[in-house]
Amino acid sequence: MKKEVNVDDVTSDFGETSSTVIFDKLKWLTSKEAAFFLRVSVGQIRNMVWRNQIKCYRIRNRLRFLRSDLDFLLASSIGPISQRG
Repeated sequence: MKKEVNVDDVTSDFGETSSTVIFDKLKWLTSKEAAFFLRVSVGQIRNMVWRNQIKCYRIRNRLRFLRSDLDFLLASSIGPISQRG
């Protein structure tokens, strides 16, 4: 039986609510989890998939995202301030 975990209910060792505790253990993310991780809407995730801006995988006809791909996307989008548009 699956137990659904609310991200807001997770607390770190320091007693602070932390969503990174959950994301550190996940390899595959759903669209909703990917949106939360990237701090965008689920609709924005779908648009990014449609525009080939984000790599996704179809598993049982559902979109799934590798955590490592999302980490790479975040790392590549953060650069020196002088290079930002």
